[in-house]
Amino acid sequence: MFSRASIVRTFDFGRELLKIVALVTMTADHIGMILYPDLLFLHAVGRLAFPLFAYLITLGVESTKKPRTYLATLLTFAVVSQVPYFLAFRIQPFERLNILFPLFLSVLSLYFFNRGNMQVFVPVLSLSVLSSILFNMEGTFYVVLTVGAMKLLRSKPELGVIALLALNLVLLPDIQVLALLAVPLILLHVKNVLKMEIAISDDSRLYSLRKYSFYAYYPLHLALLYWISITFF
Repeated sequence: MFSRASIVRTFDFGRELLKIVALVTMTADHIGMILYPDLLFLHAVGRLAFPLFAYLITLGVESTKKPRTYLATLLTFAVVSQVPYFLAFRIQPFERLNILFPLFLSVLSLYFFNRGNMQVFVPVLSLSVLSSILFNMEGTFYVVLTVGAMKLLRSKPELGVIALLALNLVLLPDIQVLALLAVPLILLHVKNVLKMEIAISDDSRLYSLRKYSFYAYYPLHLALLYWISITFF
């Protein structure tokens, strides 16, 4: 039984499954980029990761009770992750910003969209796209627009699929097209096929672990891959 002081939230196992697939495919991609750049198979597998992360970000924005805290958490991990990021990829500290930065801009745009403030949303979205390019963020405009497409997919699946096809076939006609292989899995969750919910207390260890491990994994696995690269390669 939950205590009266605790808040009961739903825990979606289907959503957690998507997180696991996203983390595994992202790790495979980074192993290929950092340790085995000649293994194209790892890069191909890695194309599935970002669409899943973009979809999960939209779910996070929809489900959070504290959007400003959500934004602050994402920005904090973006800043923290920059150190292992530039070390792992052997670039200068601010030569390229890690992907959590454009994801932060995407969430900021969705925040104003969800509030129905179109007068603010449109310029924020435009500035987010422009900033992602000017500050050389990983994925640049593709990240912001893909998150927007996933938001559209949530409410109007047909239009969302068309937007994703346009992004991956027209704007980025290369190996990134393999990202579309993640769309059927995402649609299963949109259609509630993968949705399996249980109730948990937000003061439980399970809730805390779920809340922060998803973000912490990004800088931690980059730090580990960097250590492996300088120790064994």
